[in-house]
Amino acid sequence: MEIGLAKLYSGDFNHCSSCQQPDGSVIITLSKRGEDKTYRLKVKGLYEENEEVLEHEIIESSKIPKHIKDRMEEAKKWKEEKDKEK
Repeated sequence: MEIGLAKLYSGDFNHCSSCQQPDGSVIITLSKRGEDKTYRLKVKGLYEENEEVLEHEIIESSKIPKHIKDRMEEAKKWKEEKDKEK
């Protein structure tokens, strides 16, 4: 079993998105706050008896462009400030 699929079934993620594909497969993206990896997999027959992982990719956060990392940090600081105001 691919690690991304294991995370899906075990619920070991904070965010999950899925996109149905014209060929009947589903692209699933899983991430977890505090982890440096995002899991992207394409699965045909998800949750069916003959389920098949067609693609599996682990995206390291080190591959996230600097401008996106900067935005993420800015958003984190903004959220912390808003939480303090409450």
